[in-house]
Amino acid sequence: MNENTDSRKLHTELIYTLDVRIPDQSPKKLEVIDRVLAGIDPRNDLILIDPKIKAKHFLFRRRNNILTVHYLGRDGDSFLNGLPLEKGKLYILEKLDVLKVGKVEIIIRRETGIIKAASREIPVAPTPFTKINELADMSDFEDEKNEEVAQVIAEEEVEQEEFAFKEMPIHHKKLEAVKKERIFNFSTVKLIPYKIYGFVVDIALTYLLLSFVIPSLGFLSIVQDFLYPVTEFITSNLTIQQSPIASVKILSLIEFFICFHFLMIFTSLILGTTPGAFLIGLHHKDNNKSIFALRFKAYLYALLNIIVLPLLLFDIPLYKGKNMKELLTFSEREINTSFIFKLSRKAITPVLSIACVLSPFFLRPPYTASITIEKNLPPKYKDVHTTHLVSSSRELGFSLNSDLNKDYALLPYFENKKIGLALYDLKNKKALLMQEQNRISLSQALFKLRYSNPLASLNIPNNQIDNEVLKNKSMKSLELSLTTLLPGILEFGPMLANGFLFKEQFLKDFRSLDNFLLNSFDKKNPAIKISGAGREEKVFLFGRKEIIEFSLTVPKQTKLLENFTDGVINGLRYDQSNNDGLKDPQILEVLEAFERSKYSILLTYYINEAKKVHELDNPSWRAFFIKNVLQTKRALVEDKTRVGMNKNIEKSLDDIINTL
Repeated sequence: MNENTDSRKLHTELIYTLDVRIPDQSPKKLEVIDRVLAGIDPRNDLILIDPKIKAKHFLFRRRNNILTVHYLGRDGDSFLNGLPLEKGKLYILEKLDVLKVGKVEIIIRRETGIIKAASREIPVAPTPFTKINELADMSDFEDEKNEEVAQVIAEEEVEQEEFAFKEMPIHHKKLEAVKKERIFNFSTVKLIPYKIYGFVVDIALTYLLLSFVIPSLGFLSIVQDFLYPVTEFITSNLTIQQSPIASVKILSLIEFFICFHFLMIFTSLILGTTPGAFLIGLHHKDNNKSIFALRFKAYLYALLNIIVLPLLLFDIPLYKGKNMKELLTFSEREINTSFIFKLSRKAITPVLSIACVLSPFFLRPPYTASITIEKNLPPKYKDVHTTHLVSSSRELGFSLNSDLNKDYALLPYFENKKIGLALYDLKNKKALLMQEQNRISLSQALFKLRYSNPLASLNIPNNQIDNEVLKNKSMKSLELSLTTLLPGILEFGPMLANGFLFKEQFLKDFRSLDNFLLNSFDKKNPAIKISGAGREEKVFLFGRKEIIEFSLTVPKQTKLLENFTDGVINGLRYDQSNNDGLKDPQILEVLEAFERSKYSILLTYYINEAKKVHELDNPSWRAFFIKNVLQTKRALVEDKTRVGMNKNIEKSLDDIINTL
């Protein structure tokens, strides 16, 4: 090169060319020397014709051998390599990148060329004068007062000044990172379904944990005992102003998401993210930290979430697919495009989610034990040889109005803190015992009924939740099986785990877990009687405050069970009266007296029964009655928590025994 003939220096630069292709028109090529404004306006450097193109649509800038485009159109109208552009964003362009808007395609061409310095100066740090000159180039459009273009140019000039202040070149690796970040920004919308997908998988896995894993491993009661106090605290402090039905629905969601967040806490230590995000390949961009640091950070955040922050904020995808954590910390997540995660998203994870929903059906008995409804038919004739029983208890919440054959006598059967009944056969000299095994409060029973299923409470009737409603719901859970799938969905919602779990509460103490006979009498009766295959008998009484479970000990070759069912259980009804007790206390008043530590009523009852024993003059019945009084005395003495038990009560019971 002859510097004498041409004193202007020559140097090598990248030449960027816009290859414009429009259907039914010849291709156009335009070299980007400094700045090219493209749009439908005829005064632009590049005129593009399409209904989706605005007057000023693209602003191409070439600086330091880098080609960028500022997008001035509407969101989603234009695409870069198939990904939608966002208005006002700056994108770095590379060789063979394709911009498309409507039917117009712009292909970026790049080659190395020799350009004279006169036409293109060597890149230097810009000055305020260069900014004024560049803005002056837009004077042709001042009459349009295009604020968008002016704002874009002003922003670029600020970037130029920052670049001049740093006085350092932009490295290639940094440019690649910036470009990826820009592309991620406008592809965030595409990630919304993935984040919701991951959240749904997390919900499904929580449901699997609650409805299948925990019951299968045998520590269901431990988990429920842990969650129930939390529920009670929320009830007494947070939902006290709500109606009963509204508080139940609130509690159902709270209980489910407590379990959900504990699952997130434990999996964060193992995976460093939520299990749903891991399965579909969502991961945070800042993965340059150590494995331990990522897991510990995820654990701390999950722990902070469940202790301090609202339960839902940090897991549900919100604005543009970001959850609250990402919005507050300005972090982002991207999708893994490897073959393994593609296979997981399309095949493994959907099957796993469906299996989670269906998991309760794969539990071992008693969840799938068959139940046969036993019809309790009334007797065909009236037995005139009967004793009429009339009794009620406001404490227990039910009344008795029935006839008992005079060949049988009924007494209370008390143990330490437990109630029961004894039916004695005066002819065969044998006794049926109904002994309390355990009891559960109605609120805790309702908790178990809706446990792991926030949708179950939506099917609870909109009236006062009482023992009658709970008993009828319990009946539905006992009848629930694979053959009653459709009625079960209508009763418990699409998630049926809670129905099976409640069924397990009734059948867990039976030795044989195959087939059962069920007698629920009628809807106004507070009792459910279940007979196992080995003739194990249980009775559940749904009282005003508690469900009480009783076991039945029935001697063989007697009609004790038949008479007990027809004469006692079948005559029970939910107490609707205002009767506070009869003048002469009967069996239910005595049970209530034992519950409320009112021993004067209990003594009155035994004195009246002792008179009947004298009248019958049956030695075996006399011996059984004395044994029953001694058993009651022993229960009162052993229970140190009873209020009102003293030496006078003991002496009165001894006096009754001595009179016999």
